[in-house]
Amino acid sequence: MALLFAQLGTAFPVTGATYICVSRTVSPVLSLVMAWVLILGIFVFNIPMMAYGFAQYLSLIVPVPLVLTAVITLVFFTGLNILGLKWVMWFQSIFTAIAIAALLVFGFGGAFHANPEYQTPLFPLGFGAVVIAAIPAFIMYSGLNGITELGGEMKNPRRDVPLILFISLFVLTLIYVAITYALTGLMPWQVLGETEGAVVVAAGKFLPAWGVYFIEVGALLAAITTINAVIAVISRDVLALGRDLVLPSFFAKVNKRFRTPDRAIILLGAISVAGVFIAETIVRYATVAACAVLLMSLVVAIAIFLLPRRMKERYEASTFKLKGAWRWLITVGGAIIFGGLIIVASLDDPRSGFYFLLLIVTGFIYYYSRRWYLRSKGISLEDRLKKLAEV
Repeated sequence: MALLFAQLGTAFPVTGATYICVSRTVSPVLSLVMAWVLILGIFVFNIPMMAYGFAQYLSLIVPVPLVLTAVITLVFFTGLNILGLKWVMWFQSIFTAIAIAALLVFGFGGAFHANPEYQTPLFPLGFGAVVIAAIPAFIMYSGLNGITELGGEMKNPRRDVPLILFISLFVLTLIYVAITYALTGLMPWQVLGETEGAVVVAAGKFLPAWGVYFIEVGALLAAITTINAVIAVISRDVLALGRDLVLPSFFAKVNKRFRTPDRAIILLGAISVAGVFIAETIVRYATVAACAVLLMSLVVAIAIFLLPRRMKERYEASTFKLKGAWRWLITVGGAIIFGGLIIVASLDDPRSGFYFLLLIVTGFIYYYSRRWYLRSKGISLEDRLKKLAEV
């Protein structure tokens, strides 16, 4: 996945790179459906759950009303993103550093206290159960494409995007492996899945009270930094959609004072706040958001495969290129894996599969309705999406 977005980010060093790459390389309608599913899948299902999860973790420290806390959290980060990318990155850098420190303490500290008996057998419910469990967790890697969406606001994206992606992938892998090993070694798997705030409970098995508190703060910060980053990233896709008139041009406006897509940010904030009020009933539908990310990855794999033939000049200008057998392996192989995981997830959880399919269908309906409306105004949506002047 990181390799795909490294190629994408250096070929399209612009704001909203994922949508723009797919719309120009593969298909306008497919790019809209991808963006539609991703935006609604994440902001109706995933971000509200993260805000609600943040409120639940916070309630372990101080008693707070869960829904109100989740709403306040989302409103705060909506406002922060409007103030500018500088403030977003300042907040993100400090709080992410604290969260990473806490997760590393838990992961590596817990690993030294792990009970190997809890980790035997390796796959107690079979490997198929591991695949099913990994699909919702795939959403945690969705941030790997985030840096590509901000390319238009970077000084040297063709140099920085691949560098940031590979460093991030290394750090993410290190943290996730350590945490998984620690968790499974500190608590029996039968208990782990039924325990609320499992990381905090597990930390209490080897850390003093102040250490547990530090881990709890780290878990809180991990949730809110994710919310902050996703709003920053996806709002740039909404901005690009507005510029292309796929969404109303109202969302293409940039705040004159803060130079941020404030209208796009407010739209995403409103959707996520609305989602909070059904968060308790959609927790089990995290698969929908994961499938949305898998669909994005699938479409990007197709776009990168077609890039050298359909947009040779963009491919040649890339500072990171997938070539030869590697290009086939990463793009075709990746597309098969992403597509297969979507099918597996939908079959395993038919209700989530239904919501995912509903998002796809409504995306197609919106695109063709929008295209008809613009034609009535004398505007060809397809012609606009063939132009590269804006990118």
